[in-house]
Amino acid sequence: MQSLLSEDLESGEHLHFQISADKLSNIIKENDQAEIQARGGVEGIAKLLYTDLRTGLTQSEQDQGFPRRKENFGTNVLLTPPAKSLLRLMWEALGDRTLQILIVAAVVSIVLGLSIPEERKTGWIEGTAILLAVVIIVTVVSMNDYNKEKQFRKLSAVKDAQSIKVKRAGNDTLVSIFDLQVGDLVILENGDSIPADGMFVSGFDLSVDESSMTGESELVQKDQRNNLLLSNTKVMEGSGLMLVLAVGMKTQWGIYKALLDRESENTPLQEKLETLAENIGKAGLGAAILTFIALVIVWVIRIVQGQIVWSWGELSSIVDFVIISITIVVVAVPEGLPLAVTISLAYSMMKMMKDQNLVRHLAACETMGGATNICSDKTGTLTQNKMTVLQGWIAGKRFDVSNLPSFSRDVAHLFAEGLACNSTAYLTVDSTGRTEYVGSKTECALLEFCKDKLGIDWLLLRKSFPVERRYPFNSTNKEMSTLIRVDPAKCRLHKKGAPELVIPTCSHVLNAAGQPIAMTESILNELKKVVEDMASDGLRTLILVCADKYPPIDLDAPPTDRFIVVGIVGIKDPLRAEVPDAVDQCKRAGVFVRMVTGDNILTARHIATECGILDDHGIAIEGPKFRNMPTQKVIEMLPRLQVIARASPEDKMKLVQILQDQGEVVASTGDGTNDAPQLKQADVGFAMGKAGTEVAKEASDIILLDDNFASIVKAIMWGRNVYDSIRKFLQFQLTVNIVAVAIAFIGAVSTGESPLSAVQMLWVNMIMDTMAALALATEQPTPALLERPPYGRFDNLISNRMWRQIIGQAVFQLILFCTILYAYDSLWFIFPRTLDLNSNDVKHTIIFNTFVFAQLFNEINSRKLGDELNVFSGFFTNYIFVVVLVLSVVVQFLMVQFAGAWAQTTALNAQEWFVCVGLGFISLPIGILLRFIPVPADKTRVIPDREDELLLPDTRTLSVFESKWKIARKVLAQIRVINAFRRPSGHR
Repeated sequence: MQSLLSEDLESGEHLHFQISADKLSNIIKENDQAEIQARGGVEGIAKLLYTDLRTGLTQSEQDQGFPRRKENFGTNVLLTPPAKSLLRLMWEALGDRTLQILIVAAVVSIVLGLSIPEERKTGWIEGTAILLAVVIIVTVVSMNDYNKEKQFRKLSAVKDAQSIKVKRAGNDTLVSIFDLQVGDLVILENGDSIPADGMFVSGFDLSVDESSMTGESELVQKDQRNNLLLSNTKVMEGSGLMLVLAVGMKTQWGIYKALLDRESENTPLQEKLETLAENIGKAGLGAAILTFIALVIVWVIRIVQGQIVWSWGELSSIVDFVIISITIVVVAVPEGLPLAVTISLAYSMMKMMKDQNLVRHLAACETMGGATNICSDKTGTLTQNKMTVLQGWIAGKRFDVSNLPSFSRDVAHLFAEGLACNSTAYLTVDSTGRTEYVGSKTECALLEFCKDKLGIDWLLLRKSFPVERRYPFNSTNKEMSTLIRVDPAKCRLHKKGAPELVIPTCSHVLNAAGQPIAMTESILNELKKVVEDMASDGLRTLILVCADKYPPIDLDAPPTDRFIVVGIVGIKDPLRAEVPDAVDQCKRAGVFVRMVTGDNILTARHIATECGILDDHGIAIEGPKFRNMPTQKVIEMLPRLQVIARASPEDKMKLVQILQDQGEVVASTGDGTNDAPQLKQADVGFAMGKAGTEVAKEASDIILLDDNFASIVKAIMWGRNVYDSIRKFLQFQLTVNIVAVAIAFIGAVSTGESPLSAVQMLWVNMIMDTMAALALATEQPTPALLERPPYGRFDNLISNRMWRQIIGQAVFQLILFCTILYAYDSLWFIFPRTLDLNSNDVKHTIIFNTFVFAQLFNEINSRKLGDELNVFSGFFTNYIFVVVLVLSVVVQFLMVQFAGAWAQTTALNAQEWFVCVGLGFISLPIGILLRFIPVPADKTRVIPDREDELLLPDTRTLSVFESKWKIARKVLAQIRVINAFRRPSGHR
């Protein structure tokens, strides 16, 4: 076959594919093995695709950019819906029912104003002004959605970018997932996400999780008979080589994805806020109805008493009453609450990207703010993930790499053979000459030791011995084995793994002459001493053993004993310089940090002590002991449990579950496929962006792009900042809601008209919703956020301190506005125009102006939630807040001085402006004084798990937080940032 292909493979310009993309896609869809066999199996399909199954696609075709392949089979890009235009978003924003009613009422007002002769001159102004306000609202909302769309696409581009290991021109190389072509040979390893649809070529114990495509939870073994692999499924065991048959929208995942049209879902905080907004809206609707009834009653009484002379022009009053009532609903319905969440999360997510946190699930932003425990992996998170062999023991000789002894040729060759062949890692050199690791960092360190210290070409050695069978890393036995053929009559099994588990399987030890000698008690003690010494120095220990085997060999049952010890290496992964400070910050922030690692207890203790996790009172235990302990014993030990060494995935899962059962909010880190269950179980799962497998990343909520523990601390800070930002906005908006609705109702009942006109209330609505959400939801986090304990899982959204500010400010403002409303004529000493003919218009303008400035100063006051007195701390570093505030003042000035009949305002003089601003300013000192009023501490609501109470009535000593939270957490694990970012505000 290769000779037939040779000419065509040299150049991609003359390729004439005799099978179509649709045909290949259909073969995969129908699992049509008959068609595959009819075309010659995998070799025949490869021939049709002009692929050499030994070397992959040619260099010349790669240099040309694969034009014919892309033309015939497409690219590996999943099409996304086109971005919505600004006009489309404006049209969707107009779908809001309240705005539609307001538009109809405004049009009726304009028609009546133009139809009635005595109203014709100015009657159209109010309706036109309301329409203008609606245009502004729609523009702001649609612009916000437009920006969210752009942010989503930025995040999506980063999230989807992956590097895939392929074989091209005989070399293993990394290519972008978007550059994958039909006909490529993809190298699959344990933990990889399959990037395209394809066919099994060769491999060892390749098992795939196809639950994302088929719904079947059982792993599927792949071989020459069951040979089709699907995109978006996960390699859970083994390794293999895949021939790509379909990419992009031609894959089964691409076809399914094109049919998906799922509704976006809200995060827990959004659900709380929308429930609150709905309740407030109902109260506002009730107030609006009562206001309308009161206005109509007073209007009728005045007509009956002759205070108003009836004319058809008076019908416009009814329209005015409707508009005012509808406007009260607009003001009362706090649509800014979910908007504030969106703005805060969007802002935080983009900022967190700069802090090396790629947020995959929006819920993680909020949840991380309440994290009380972090279960951290060691390698790459607390350490630099730059593995280096520092010490070793080979054939009886102990050494430090700085002073390497000489070994006999046979010893060095056998040791290097185990390093090179029992490995799937590669060392490559980039264009700058820098060595890049491909695969396991530990295996790469061993290959570097082989090349640099032993002076043996690992790649040449690997190619010299055909692999008969590979037994991938097993997290239970903590070992990996590879069976190679040494000569036609003999095979050799190389194994590497944890010394304490592998040494008991060994019967001999290699001596300095390269000959195996029997294992004695003294040799066994020497080996144990070597391992303990290395581990106590903080080194990770690996033992390399081998065993020669002769035919017949059962490949499915590899030997489990009588191995020969060849050598032991101690590998160091240096601690990241910033980790000790980050751990200390977590402790000050009330977050308990625990290290859960697969390393032995001595190494774990050393690293944990070095980074500040393990102290003199802490407990460090091994996984086997931990997993056999009764749950009650673990619960009693939790306050001091700081390190679990030699931990299995089940141990990590058990720890996370027990912590959650005690009401803790748990963040967990992981990088391997076996970490996926506990990453999903944790409230917030952190996967490693560099060292993490695709399975781990898919299971995570946040990806650490730099694999750095210090980035988790930044995530905590941003999470707390998101929660605080929403609370600040909530405190501010509830105050405005209460005051605006109350003053409109009081004025309507007592005077027959609302002190605030419809246009004025719409402007207030703009200030307190969109602009306040933008200002308060974009506050920068400060280190002070890490100086207090986290919020409890069931803390009330509105704290007692917040209620103190909301009620106190509302009472003050209502007293202030009622005083101006009813005692305006007596305030001639500060308002000199009380006797003017238009004094009523001036009074209402003063009320409106004072109201707005009271809210603007209260917005500054809302920047601090607790008892902090300096509300201006960090004020000038938040440029968005300052710009929003200045813009609000400028627009308010223009409305008062120049809007006239449009906004139903009268231009004020300098003294009146001074008084309005001064009265509004009083909100600031009032806010400071309110902070001195003591309030009871917030109570944490405990939701026990009733089932646990029934099962453990005697042993259960602590409350268990479960029920709805746990269900919600599992559901929210499926929410993608794409859904939350693409949801239009108008649909909230």
